[in-house]
Amino acid sequence: MNKIFQFVSIATALLLAATACKKEGAKLQLNESSAFTAPLKSSADSVTLSPANDNDTVLTFSWPAVNYGTAVAVTYTLELDVPADTTGPSAWSKAQQFVAGNNVLTLGFNGKTLNNIMGALNIFADSGMVFRVLANVNQYNGAASTIPAAYTSAVKVNITPYLTNLFIPGAYQGWNPASAPVLNPVPGKPGLFEGYVNITGSGIQYFKYTNAPDWNHTNYGDGGGGTFSTNGNAAGLSVPGPGYYELTADLNNNTWTATATTWGIIGDATPGGWSTDTQMTYDPVNQVWTVTAAMVTAGSFKFRANDAWVIDFGINNSGQIEYADNPFFGYTPGLNNLTVPANGTYIITLDLHVSQKYTYSAILQ
Repeated sequence: MNKIFQFVSIATALLLAATACKKEGAKLQLNESSAFTAPLKSSADSVTLSPANDNDTVLTFSWPAVNYGTAVAVTYTLELDVPADTTGPSAWSKAQQFVAGNNVLTLGFNGKTLNNIMGALNIFADSGMVFRVLANVNQYNGAASTIPAAYTSAVKVNITPYLTNLFIPGAYQGWNPASAPVLNPVPGKPGLFEGYVNITGSGIQYFKYTNAPDWNHTNYGDGGGGTFSTNGNAAGLSVPGPGYYELTADLNNNTWTATATTWGIIGDATPGGWSTDTQMTYDPVNQVWTVTAAMVTAGSFKFRANDAWVIDFGINNSGQIEYADNPFFGYTPGLNNLTVPANGTYIITLDLHVSQKYTYSAILQ
């Protein structure tokens, strides 16, 4: 009995001695009122983007470290926003965030990345963008920090993105952006594209828009309800079958349309007068619509799609055809009808295969 008691007493004494000798760990003292001691700096006040500087670092930001009073991992995040979203009760709530990393004091953008960011924000013209950096100390378990974040002052950089055209790869041409038809930008209307594509095949035809002749930039798939998705894994856009389609894209609101068209001429210069369209035939080799018709000089005519006054062309004062009616563009006042210089049989051609550069001819036989 004495031996058992003696053993317990010795064990208890050892435990108490170990407890008494244990040292307290060093306590971290964080300065919760830390701030940036110098402003955010950008490598340029303005940047003009182009395909030529896609792979170049065109804009770099740098900032000083924030001293929280001890050696902790500080995460720095660069924020980008439009000026209108940087004031008021919800200021910076729509900002794009780019994590530089722990204790990283610089972040750069190449041209392609910056241009894609502007496109994702639906900004296609010269625009002043605002940047700032926030610093925070995350807890070891990933939970939100209880230490208030510190922010730099904001820096404004003028960025001019570029838009060349949209490529239209699809099943009808082997899903090859490099050889796909293109939609050119509509002059004077940033973010708008429109053009015609002859989509062949049978059954439902799938395609996408890409903003470069490859799959390495932004591609636009189906977002549902006539909208785009810039998720590269989104399903393709589609039309119900083959046909000659007017395709549109409005990247300001990420919407698109596809309208199957056939073309004719109508007017009192044509065989059918103003009541009946004289139908044209599509020539896939030359990519034009043609008709041979007896025309009279006393009248005039227009090109009209689908036997309806929804999409039709008149002629402007420069002698170029221009939409008189089109849902994508609206009504254009002040256009004239087309005419022929003499009575006779004409081969009339309508060429829509180059986006935004539409032409016609009327050749007397």
